[in-house]
Amino acid sequence: MIIRYGRRTIYNSGLAFLVVLQLIIGILDCIPGRPTSVIWAQSSLMLIWNFFYDISIGPVCFVIISEASATRVRSKSIALATASQGVLGCIMTVAIPYMINPDQANMQGKLGFFFGGLAGLCLVWAYLRVPETKGRTYEELDILFERKVPTKAFGGYVIESDGTRES
Repeated sequence: MIIRYGRRTIYNSGLAFLVVLQLIIGILDCIPGRPTSVIWAQSSLMLIWNFFYDISIGPVCFVIISEASATRVRSKSIALATASQGVLGCIMTVAIPYMINPDQANMQGKLGFFFGGLAGLCLVWAYLRVPETKGRTYEELDILFERKVPTKAFGGYVIESDGTRES
């Protein structure tokens, strides 16, 4: 899929789909009385969410992290991203049980609004900042960053063999 569709396309479309699923899960939780069918629908949507996460942003984020940073700071970028993921994972591991617990926040499926909102913010950021690295060498990516090419234009930007002309 990465070779055919590209990293940016998979990441952004996958993230957009996950935002929609999360919001649907949150909306379903607002149905009065929460019938059993709604609970089953939410559970099914969570499984679908997990499947699409596993084929889109889950693995593609590591490809983007390793390809999109400048060569001279690549190892630092990967380390920073991995450390940030670990810290946020620890925070969520502590916070989510309180958010779900009936004796605490009792959010249940309304967590879909919380995570859908966070994912929506990430989608806006990714749309503006995640470059398409498909078919680019590390040298070409460095040139594109040097020329301050907008990340949305990375995919179609032409670098002449002498490295001077842009289009």
